[in-house]
Amino acid sequence: MQALASIQSTVFLVIIVAIFVFTVVGLVSSLLYSDEMYRAADKRTKKFWCLILGASALVGFLAVPPLSAMPMFVTIIALIAGGCQMVCVSDHRMKGHDGDRDEHERNP
Repeated sequence: MQALASIQSTVFLVIIVAIFVFTVVGLVSSLLYSDEMYRAADKRTKKFWCLILGASALVGFLAVPPLSAMPMFVTIIALIAGGCQMVCVSDHRMKGHDGDRDEHERNP
């Protein structure tokens, strides 16, 4: 029975650390994009996404054991915020809709 508890704890730790890493990657990604890219994608501002993802990364950090200061549902909300940024904003840039690049292509 103790082996099962150990496996569950390890799986939980891996999931929580993965959520934290995902939110940090989303935050770094949002910091790398220009504000023009957000406007070109008709998304919220860069400041909005940086604040949301900064809070998500903080929640993810506080959820990592031994702190475990956040309930699991709050950590899942942080994961959803990071996922929204990755799907909405990052996906738009990967398709080649970068505002800076489009501007350079029009004015060689």
